[in-house]
Amino acid sequence: MNKTADTAAPQTGCSRHIANTGSDELVLCPHCDLSQYLPLLAPGEEAHCLRCQHQLDARQHNPVMRPALYAGSALLMLVLANLFPFVSMAIAGNRSEIHFFDTSAVLFTEYQQVLAILIWLFIQAVPAFCMLAVIYLKLGMRYPLPARIWVARVLYMLKPWSMVDIFLMGLLISFVKLVATAEISLGMSFWAFCLFCLLHLRTFQVLDRHALWASIAPSPQPAAPINAGSTGLQQQLKLCQCCTAVVPLQQRQCSRCHTRVTARIPASLQKTLALLVTACVLYIPANILPIMRTVSFGEVTDSTIISGFILMWQDGEYPVAIVIFLASVVIPIVKIVVMFWLCYLAGATRQIGGKYSGNVYRLVDWVGRWSMVDVLVVAFMAALVRFGLLASVYPGIGAVLFAAVVITTMLAAVSFDPRLLWDNQQGDNQQRDDQQGDNQQGDNRFSNRTAEGVTT
Repeated sequence: MNKTADTAAPQTGCSRHIANTGSDELVLCPHCDLSQYLPLLAPGEEAHCLRCQHQLDARQHNPVMRPALYAGSALLMLVLANLFPFVSMAIAGNRSEIHFFDTSAVLFTEYQQVLAILIWLFIQAVPAFCMLAVIYLKLGMRYPLPARIWVARVLYMLKPWSMVDIFLMGLLISFVKLVATAEISLGMSFWAFCLFCLLHLRTFQVLDRHALWASIAPSPQPAAPINAGSTGLQQQLKLCQCCTAVVPLQQRQCSRCHTRVTARIPASLQKTLALLVTACVLYIPANILPIMRTVSFGEVTDSTIISGFILMWQDGEYPVAIVIFLASVVIPIVKIVVMFWLCYLAGATRQIGGKYSGNVYRLVDWVGRWSMVDVLVVAFMAALVRFGLLASVYPGIGAVLFAAVVITTMLAAVSFDPRLLWDNQQGDNQQRDDQQGDNQQGDNRFSNRTAEGVTT
């Protein structure tokens, strides 16, 4: 009997039933490879995997105009953020004022070119491209625009590297550090940037990935009958990680987005382990070498990540010290350890707790990018605090190395295939029995697919 995807939705408390129309789409969960039919969703509803609870699809109200309007408004705020003064700082009668673009421009001309390029990509180039891509793709849902497949592929590839929200957190931390010794004034561009961050995040919240790819081309469906509830590999099917299409196992390219499709990420564990070892090697000098050099009344002080945390703690700035300690020390170490543990589980012959380990993977994948906050703090302070021997901040080589650690761990999470956590699940008899019990509950809940429960 076919089993449908479990569905959930925003907590509004009302529910309705959708009758089977025969047009439900077969999907493979990208996290556990379970095949299931995706029910027709109304605006505001979500569909989740029956086995691992990963969100498979979500329908948005007005899926064309809302993302385009949010993205257009975000781009306008980004332009305004670059036109006017961003932040100014006054100390001992001297004033320093910067524009938003100076955060990377000053680093490029005076200090670290590599770090400057990374900062410019993370807080300007990538976010701007993402907003332009959303507008282009949404217009493409109404007009036959060219190259939509390429734009959609690049959009979802670059999405994790847009770090405007992390930079905003870094700004707040910098203000706490500086407000005790200097007068900080916020320009018009700062408020425009805050609005840009909110609109940027909201754009991705209302962006319907499934409907976006469906507007480019219909999802290819297998010709032979499929027993929903089994894995894709068991039925000679594989998932296109780019556009979520289901293609036969022997087919090399996706017929919708034309990307190369493999049943699993090639050499996933080897790539992940190599990147994790690289991150471990880089993490040691990143913590030993200075991440920031401070000049105050002619006195030069080098600060590492740990010494900066200790100094802020001694100054009584406990909330900021805790944030820095969590983002720069706890999260990188925990992410590296957890990713090693997940690689061990994925390579084990018998696995227990696939759902739990899958949830852990999603968590560390999401939280890992926040470790970049300390690097962004250093970049902003180096651009703003420029008073010669009176007071100046310079980025250290540790900032570049720590940025490399964060990037490497993010790439490790991308190269890890969470479906490996479920591939050997049938080797554990108890886990298999539990799964069969879950499937039986799914059979009872969605009997004969005559009524599919969807919460709204």
